[in-house]
Amino acid sequence: MIIKTMIAASAFVCLTSGALAQQNVQQAQIIDRHGFGRPLVAATLSIPKGWKSEGGIVWSQNASGCGPAPTHINWHALAPDGIGMISVLPEETWSGNNLPVQGQTQCPNVTVTDTKQFVLSFVQRHRPNARLLDYHDRPDIVAKVNQQIEQTRQPAIYGSETRQWAGAGLALIGYQVNGKEVRELIGTAVMFNVMRMQGAYPGEVQEFLSLSTMPGFAIRMPEGQLDLQQAEFFRSSGKPGLEWQQRMAQHNAKMAGINAKGAADRARITSETNREISDLRMDSWRRQQASSDRNHREAIETIRGTETFNDPSGGGTVELDYGYDKNYQLDDGSHVQTNDPFYDPYANTGQNSTELQVTE
Repeated sequence: MIIKTMIAASAFVCLTSGALAQQNVQQAQIIDRHGFGRPLVAATLSIPKGWKSEGGIVWSQNASGCGPAPTHINWHALAPDGIGMISVLPEETWSGNNLPVQGQTQCPNVTVTDTKQFVLSFVQRHRPNARLLDYHDRPDIVAKVNQQIEQTRQPAIYGSETRQWAGAGLALIGYQVNGKEVRELIGTAVMFNVMRMQGAYPGEVQEFLSLSTMPGFAIRMPEGQLDLQQAEFFRSSGKPGLEWQQRMAQHNAKMAGINAKGAADRARITSETNREISDLRMDSWRRQQASSDRNHREAIETIRGTETFNDPSGGGTVELDYGYDKNYQLDDGSHVQTNDPFYDPYANTGQNSTELQVTE
């Protein structure tokens, strides 16, 4: 694979990478200018000397509930030639479910649980015209993210079970900038959270998936100049600003409580809606079965020359000859059928009677 070949080749420049770290880099600051009343350093990152950084922390009102997180990093450092670039890409949130009926929403129903598939979709969103040259997973990053998941794991909502895990991957892509061919390493880490609960039908399981990414990282260089050892040095050089990190932790804890309640409410409403839909389907099925049974019964009656009536005493039905206008059941349980409109059962039999009704 291309990435593995680049890793092997970069071993020969390990010493020069160390020299680069000491002599040819500068510290860049990623600033949050709007979140906490005054500018705070959200993170620092090593970049090559002479590169110019732009962007910072973005606080946005994302009413859709998907895509870039309400608070995310959107920052890059650009080389003087306009070709080389290091980027920190926005965090994202997505959700999906396996429900048969989807509500009206601006967001796609994302049900991806495969790391490679998700990372490549992340790359496609940020570099839509690039060619994929190679991909590999990053188990080292996954191990670190799993530690964070264990520290922040939320208890399951009553009546449900949850599963959480992490994935991370790195893609090598190619495209052109200002008519020149470039190579870029780009990737992210993603946290998957699946909640499962009993559906409306026996044995039916409803699944609700939520995905959230860490800030993505990308480094671009002219073709032939991208070095994995140096790329990893720049990626791992990122450090959060301590005060900003503490303020964000407090903010996120507050929002997590609000979001957890909202997720539970949405899951409950969705489950109730699907239960009502299931009840309507079952009622429709019963009506169809009743209609089918009635049509079958009437076909048999036509063949036999009979008609089915409600039995007023036993609560069931009784089958009598077809073709009489008046049909009576006497007190002793016997039946009288006649076409005489003036027939009086009591005067003729001495018993009280009930006129029978045709079964619908």
